[in-house]
Amino acid sequence: MDYPRLTICFLFILSLITPQPIFAADVSCSDSGNYTTNSTYATNLKTLLSSISNSSDLNSDGFFNASFGQNADQVYALALCRGDQEITSCRSCLNDSSQAITKECPNQKEAFLGKDECMLRFSNRNILGSMDDGYVAMGYNVNNATDPAQFTKLLGNLLFNLREQAASGVVQKYAAAVVNYTSLTKIYGLAQCTPDISKLDCGKCLDAAMNEIPRYASGKVGAGIVRYSCVLRFETYQFFQLAVDAPPPPRSTPAPPTPPPPTPQPPPDTPGTLRASLFHVYTVSTMAWKYWREGAGSNIIDPVLRANSGSIRDITRCIHIGLLCIQENVASRPTMASVVLMLNSFSITLALPSEPAFFMHSSIDPELPLLREYSSGAKDSGQSTSKSAHFSENEASISELHPR
Repeated sequence: MDYPRLTICFLFILSLITPQPIFAADVSCSDSGNYTTNSTYATNLKTLLSSISNSSDLNSDGFFNASFGQNADQVYALALCRGDQEITSCRSCLNDSSQAITKECPNQKEAFLGKDECMLRFSNRNILGSMDDGYVAMGYNVNNATDPAQFTKLLGNLLFNLREQAASGVVQKYAAAVVNYTSLTKIYGLAQCTPDISKLDCGKCLDAAMNEIPRYASGKVGAGIVRYSCVLRFETYQFFQLAVDAPPPPRSTPAPPTPPPPTPQPPPDTPGTLRASLFHVYTVSTMAWKYWREGAGSNIIDPVLRANSGSIRDITRCIHIGLLCIQENVASRPTMASVVLMLNSFSITLALPSEPAFFMHSSIDPELPLLREYSSGAKDSGQSTSKSAHFSENEASISELHPR
């Protein structure tokens, strides 16, 4: 038995089973215009992007906006780090994003890149202070709530409160909260807008994000929507950092003890505010499935493994087995004994995997009804001119769209 190779396979399968953010980013390349490689616009874009991660503007609220150049060659850029990021992590994320965005969109005059820790956007038009209606991406957890009616009620209250809190922000427009769903399960949610847009526009952007939930994620225990100007997400596990309040300064003389006041009873389903973060809905499993479906599963293999861990065929087989272990249908997943047998015998033909239990939708859709009980009535009628990967939907079954 080849133990080193078997160990690598198990580690990879474990990385697929364990949800975690990865470096991969959600990218939207606009079709609004192109520039040539050695043009003045290209030079201005490079200059502007290289200045973002070192900007002193990031120190106050993690937000950057600037322009560089003149007339038709002027470039505008916006950047935002998630709310719980330290300045070092913020700068590192934006530095990586500044390099990645031009590789993903090499000649487009307008592009957007969203990662777990930050988002970055540039354009040949002034994008500061205006809410963009472009819908970028949506992901959802395919697991269903055990009590859909109660979950929807709590979620509606949670998202409505988050919308109000985020839109009312001055320096940073973000809010995050947690509510109890059952005695053992909580619902975590966050909402965040870029701070350059108004309270009204922030509310509209978050309303448009909520519009997607009934269609794609009704009764699901988790979903996230990324738009150019805002982010909305909810899960039944903690995905953002809680704020740690600074201890009060010491008293010069001890104060006499006072009897504690009666504990007020909070109103039902009222969430407490926490430090929020943006999110990125891609996970290791999402990207593995994406490349596998495109016939390019080897793209996720680390270059070190390519060079030192045997044939690409062996590693690709490990990826195949890993995808079988995280299929949406639990009954279709192999047992551990079957996995060991698959890893030790290449004579066994592997079944085609179905989609994992967390799947991305990235598209341009017409406006959809809000969670009606908690709608503020705002509408979103715009559409994006951006291009990003589109996943169509079969209302009856998604089995036709993905190999089984």
